[in-house]
Order: sequence, then structure tokens, then C-alpha cells
Amino acid sequence: EGYDFDVLLGGAQTLKRTHYVEFEYNWMGSWKNQHLQDAIHMLDEIGFTCYWAGRNKLWRITNCWMDYYGIHQWSNVACVSRSQADALAEQMENLFVQTLRTPGLIYY
Repeated sequence: EGYDFDVLLGGAQTLKRTHYVEFEYNWMGSWKNQHLQDAIHMLDEIGFTCYWAGRNKLWRITNCWMDYYGIHQWSNVACVSRSQADALAEQMENLFVQTLRTPGLIYY
């Protein structure tokens, strides 16, 4: 628990051939001293778009960074390769747009 970013860093070459990756973000392990923004930036650099994963909802993190996203709390991040899985990437982006259109959703 808490070493997700370490695994991503160590698997950078494998990630270039990966379609989808999901990891937990929290305050445990190495996350205590690591920043989610760095992980999102690294994944963006190799062609991934990342989202907060919720129940039937996605909130894009890539290119939508807010400072409070860096607060360490238990959450799941789902990332899709824009080049390896373009159909899945489109589906995930469509779900993000649908999430934004959810009536009563509060934005900060």
C-alpha cells in the first residue's frame, strides 16, 4: 500500500505499451513524500489521460489540475493511453463529459 507511484516510475517502459492503468492515491507509503501532480504529469508525457474514478463517473485530472487534488486522501485514479486504446479513451472522455452534465453536481 502506498507505493503505486514507485511502481509506475519503475515500469515507465512497460507503460508505453499499456492501454489502461489504475492506481490508488493516498497518504501511505511513498505517497507521504510524493505528489499526485508529478504522477499525472509523467503519465501525460507518455500519452495517458487520467481521471478520478467514481461510481459510474469520471473526473478528468489531466490538463484540469486543481491544487486541492494534491490533498492526500484515499481515491482511485484511472488512466488510459490516448494512442494504445483510442476507443477506450473516447469512452472515458465521454463519461467525463456526462459526469459534468450531471444535474445537481457541485463544482469547486
